[in-house]
Amino acid sequence: MGANTQINKLEKGRAYFAYECVENATRVLSKEELNNYRSYTEKIPIMILTNGLGQTLAFIKAKMNVKKEGNSGEKKENAYKILYDQISDYLKSEISTRIKMDENKDLVEWVISCHLKEYRFITQEILAFMNWLKRFAEGMIEEGEGSKNEK
Repeated sequence: MGANTQINKLEKGRAYFAYECVENATRVLSKEELNNYRSYTEKIPIMILTNGLGQTLAFIKAKMNVKKEGNSGEKKENAYKILYDQISDYLKSEISTRIKMDENKDLVEWVISCHLKEYRFITQEILAFMNWLKRFAEGMIEEGEGSKNEK
């Protein structure tokens, strides 16, 4: 029963963290970026399985630096940046298992410097987290829905 309880605790932690992440995204992202966020939560796990974790994170990091301007000229939050930060925060949290991300390293830097066994474990951990993130994004963000802050 101890191992089963531990697994349930881990899954509940992942679910709670993912819920908070999606809730935050609905508050800070524009309508367009919120739709992108939902789409990316579906695509990122497939990219990880197809291309590998390191390559996928490098792609996300490259895309997160692309800034879009709103109607008034201000820079808007980017869905890739939000997701990259959420994955980093998850790996630094007490919720993620065994391997903790170094607070002083960037996510991509940390992942590519890991040993193969750790790399595989981190990949599985991120996929498990992304599974919850995808579920909540599908449930909390309707296709075509905008930010709660927009009128």
